[in-house]
Amino acid sequence: MVGLDRYGRVISGVVIAASIFAAASEVQAQTPASPPAAAADPNITPYLPAFFAEFRPVTALDMIGRIPGFQFDGGTTARGFAGTAGNVLIDGERPPTRSDALSTVLSRIPASQVLRIDVVRAGAGGIDMQGKSVVANVIRKPDAGISGAVTSGLTLTDQGVFQPSITLQAQRQRDGRSVDGSFRYSSGSQEIKNVRQRYLPDGRVSLIAIDDGGFEYANGEATGVYEGPLAGGRVRANALINYSGSLYQGADILLRPGGQEFSDSDSVRWRGEAGLRWSRSLPAGMNLELVGFQSITDNDNDSLYDTPFFSSRTLSNQLSGESIVSGALKFAPLTTGLGEIDLEAGSEVALNWVDTETAYTFDGSPLLLPGDDTRVEELRNESFVTAVWAARPNLSVEANLRYELSRITAAGSAGDAETTLDYLKPRLTATWAIAPRNTLTFKAEKSVEQLSFGAFTASAAFSTGIFGRGNPDIRPAQIWLTSARYERLFGRQGSFIAEYAYESLDDVLGVVVVHEIPPGGTTPRPFNVTRNVGGATRHRGTLSGRLPLDDWGLEGGLLTGQVSYRRSSTIDPVTLVDRRLSGEQDLSWSLGLSRNLPAQRISWNLSLNSGQDSRNYAPSTLSRFRSDPTGQFSLTYRPDPKWSITGGVFVSSESENEFTLFDAPRGQGAPVYTEVNQSFSPSQVYASVRRSF
Repeated sequence: MVGLDRYGRVISGVVIAASIFAAASEVQAQTPASPPAAAADPNITPYLPAFFAEFRPVTALDMIGRIPGFQFDGGTTARGFAGTAGNVLIDGERPPTRSDALSTVLSRIPASQVLRIDVVRAGAGGIDMQGKSVVANVIRKPDAGISGAVTSGLTLTDQGVFQPSITLQAQRQRDGRSVDGSFRYSSGSQEIKNVRQRYLPDGRVSLIAIDDGGFEYANGEATGVYEGPLAGGRVRANALINYSGSLYQGADILLRPGGQEFSDSDSVRWRGEAGLRWSRSLPAGMNLELVGFQSITDNDNDSLYDTPFFSSRTLSNQLSGESIVSGALKFAPLTTGLGEIDLEAGSEVALNWVDTETAYTFDGSPLLLPGDDTRVEELRNESFVTAVWAARPNLSVEANLRYELSRITAAGSAGDAETTLDYLKPRLTATWAIAPRNTLTFKAEKSVEQLSFGAFTASAAFSTGIFGRGNPDIRPAQIWLTSARYERLFGRQGSFIAEYAYESLDDVLGVVVVHEIPPGGTTPRPFNVTRNVGGATRHRGTLSGRLPLDDWGLEGGLLTGQVSYRRSSTIDPVTLVDRRLSGEQDLSWSLGLSRNLPAQRISWNLSLNSGQDSRNYAPSTLSRFRSDPTGQFSLTYRPDPKWSITGGVFVSSESENEFTLFDAPRGQGAPVYTEVNQSFSPSQVYASVRRSF
């Protein structure tokens, strides 16, 4: 049952788990640690294939998951490449791609092609950390020959629905050149079973509805990559095309007051992108890197909603694009009496644009809203200079200064506007190896969030009568962050990590109510609009660890755990009362137990994840989403290096969305009703077979 009482049990468990991890690290520290491999630089830890052999990895992603203390970060989807990269490099460089996720790129690299993986701290080896505490560098063999794989998967839900998938990939790496191609396809369907109840302020039930619907989807993607020598350097060219389509048809049976509500939604998305990266060595030990990127995305959506009280339809088309050109120059290390200094400088120019056209119909008549036809463009330049100072063998400092200049223009039915913004974004990171396999990292940084182009367009919720207008005159939030991170590695697979961060936010975006006459109207009406509403603060803390269980009676066993706590504070722009930021969850956790059995060529994994509990605040609504924890068990059998067979089960949980509508902005109006929507997601069993060649 969904509820808050589970958090008390979780907190108690976290305290106990943290104590066990700390005690175990002391016990295992007394046993001589088996370092993966020797390295000349104490801030670089190389992991050779022999380290991973007992785990029988199939891909580079499998190897990354076995590195002690390393937490994979796939990066963000913000516009531009600056500040969005993940924490894994391939041959010292980041792939110039967007939709091709870093995890997917790594899953296409066979483990047999990996020469070693270097875990880098403090910018050692001239690596651009981009603000990350730790980075993994996957170094491939120069001539790995021809390889590939076919993976077929099948998922069966507890509704009796099958969801098939297939992946094909092939690589050729020879004479310093490589070609990589892949194709993925998945499809399926799912029955939707929800129960919706609406309560009036006096407690009476005014509506009971059972949602009986179905959801169908299909996804396909093809990628191609070429790498090789060009004009005295090396070039990587990649291309991707992606298709995603979905269809939903549902009927709400109204047990009270009677009748039916029908809803249909048909969505199609096409995306294509191409990227190019060229790098070469220059005289005096310098290195030049140039990157170019282009993407186009087309989204079409048609939604219908028919009730006993009204009918509506929304037709929308959104065409968007992104163009990026960047260059970076690394200088030869500068040796001084105070230690070695690495310097790098560069600049990026990005053009993003979105054309949105939306047609609303209410009871068969057109409905015009401010922002239903909008074009938004952002031309942004970000230049940077980075210096990494190796003050001592166990102490390094990275200083980074970025300057961002952008011009945002918006034109459409919400009005025309042009805004020029500029921000200076410094970052200072200090990494101190206080003892072998014990590292402290301190960071202070200013960052700037990116504006969502959705804030410039109109929105309509016909069931509640709430409409939103676009606002072309907003600024992104700025964040000052200070953080500390402690990492301790012990034994062969053990680790303990503690992190704390404090953030101070300015120009936070919030939603308020304005009254104005809509296009074609004669009287003012209320509209929700996004505006800069003030500041906020956020505290974040995370404890995570991996505890080998060999000394605890489970040979090959590994216990993993993570708990994260965050607490934010801001002034509600509607009620002027202090509250946390929308969509934030105070506490989340995960636990895992795995075991590797080399003799049987079997490995299994059991994982549990906390549910969700978050609130969202809007001028005339207050909503809360809650779900119970979920669990998953998987088992993999690898009879030989070419075959991998995986099966498992995913146990879903009930979720609940509670929604309260007010007749005026919160704090002024009274509740109209509270609606509770209970959803029952299907549990699944799945199996996949991979054949490598």
